[in-house]
Amino acid sequence: MTIIHKFASIIEHKIMDKSINLTDIKRGFPGISLTACNNYYEACMVCLHRNQHKSKIKFELKGDIDDKITLNWENYFDDQIDRTWQDQIYCTDHGAVCLSVLLVKKYTNYTIIQRARIGTGFDYWLGKENEVLFQSSARLEISGIFKESEQNSVNRRFNIKRRQTDKSDNLRLPVYISIIEFSTPKALFAKK
Repeated sequence: MTIIHKFASIIEHKIMDKSINLTDIKRGFPGISLTACNNYYEACMVCLHRNQHKSKIKFELKGDIDDKITLNWENYFDDQIDRTWQDQIYCTDHGAVCLSVLLVKKYTNYTIIQRARIGTGFDYWLGKENEVLFQSSARLEISGIFKESEQNSVNRRFNIKRRQTDKSDNLRLPVYISIIEFSTPKALFAKK
């Protein structure tokens, strides 16, 4: 089996598994510390809990791949966690990072290698997962919506974020945009 066929087989297996375990983020990423990953996980779990979702809920994925995925997590919401995450916008943004980086891991051959600086038009640098020396190979822009509304829809947010990434198009690197909506829950995850 050639390396290309082996890699395609790995990606196909990852996509065939119709679930995402949110606790997988706690393993960390080359560009996100374990502590930050735990915070992103907790924020995601809080957003799902506040929307009355339980583990094993179906998560609708639209964009480059249309799919229904089962989300699994450990729900340990309590008063202390509730007080920690009172800023719902901050919580939603961090929760969206959790789901987005797991979507990158599941549906691309990239991983998170570094946080981008403010003003670049995107949030994270992505690198090929199988390269020893991570090089910036793609970009990722993330946005979260706690409860979608007509004025703040997933599609509208996607278009805003797509335009936002224009400022770094001179890099000539692919960009993925991930919009996470927690009340349904659903995501629009696509390459620009």
